[in-house]
Amino acid sequence: MMGNVSSMDHAALAMSLAGRLQDGGTPDHLARLFSVVPRHRFLPDVYWTEDRTRVDRTQDPGTWSRTAYTDQALTTQRDDGAKTGPGIASSSSSAPSVMARMLTAARIEPGMRVLEVGTGTGYNSALLSELVESRNVATVEIDPHLAECARGDLYAAGYTPDVIVGDGEYATTRYLAHHRIIATCTVSVVPWQWLGHLYGHGRIVTPWAPTPGAPGGVLAVLDMVTPTLAEGRFEGPLSFMWARGQRWPTQPVPPLDARAEHIETTGLDPRKPWLDGETALLLSLLCPGWTYGMRMETEAEDLYVWLASTSCESWARLHADGRIEQSGRRLLANEARTAWQWWESQGSPEVADFGLSVDRGQGRQSVWLYEPENIMWSTRRA
Repeated sequence: MMGNVSSMDHAALAMSLAGRLQDGGTPDHLARLFSVVPRHRFLPDVYWTEDRTRVDRTQDPGTWSRTAYTDQALTTQRDDGAKTGPGIASSSSSAPSVMARMLTAARIEPGMRVLEVGTGTGYNSALLSELVESRNVATVEIDPHLAECARGDLYAAGYTPDVIVGDGEYATTRYLAHHRIIATCTVSVVPWQWLGHLYGHGRIVTPWAPTPGAPGGVLAVLDMVTPTLAEGRFEGPLSFMWARGQRWPTQPVPPLDARAEHIETTGLDPRKPWLDGETALLLSLLCPGWTYGMRMETEAEDLYVWLASTSCESWARLHADGRIEQSGRRLLANEARTAWQWWESQGSPEVADFGLSVDRGQGRQSVWLYEPENIMWSTRRA
């Protein structure tokens, strides 16, 4: 109980949240979970909303409680828990509708064993425990402090899943195999060990992005086809925080004073495709080995878009006034233009028309269009 906000108020808030999810298309049996599991019990005293508003339980318990049951991601840790830093979100309680979307995609049935990668607050672990019973849930968290807090909150709420401190890419659990793996962090490399954690017809549900550090991603739903091959289509855009072991260590942003080897000017704004999230995501799926972002030049009024290769020193800068600056052996702006023309020639396929194959036997990941045989590009892995 907090301040003058009663547990009955929380029950009403949870029922309201579940009703909104149900109205939005969440299956009844999954929407019910959100009415039963109290989200506020898995949140710290201070969190930040999607617009970066700081919400403090001790200062305003009513707002803290009401906001806890809104359909938005709430940042629960910044800068990996450091007391000082730039305020970069490093852990969160995902938006309930996103959690429901992933649970729906997982098609979890009673009695299945589920491995969750990225415990975070423990809220999703509680939903899973309610769905298949705690004894069938293992959850892995790389941050010891977050794992300890989640374990305590789970146990206090009556849930006892196996909470493991470790790197979710490699951690082992008390069970040799699981029916489902759900990751609450983005990866660009699906770990080989995940395939080994699954029963014969198991499923992996994970946020995935074409390159490390990319600002956008997709929901990948991969089914085991053979003991060494998992594949499936993407189920639309989805962006999560990166798995800590796959964070891009140093974003290859071209320096402001870097001199371009190639300069051209167009009558259009070359930034436009990259300023639209879904278009930028499609471009990332069409061409491998690059990342992108936005930056402001000194005394400039408009942001420019930068592109950078992850395989060499090539880069490009796209400016609002139509200028395109490029350097290196890859002319990235040209690659993007050619890729987009090809995409249009194919009938403008949507994100859900693409898919991913993770082939441990061949040692590669492949992005494909329409069918696994129609490979767009592959990356080799050790």
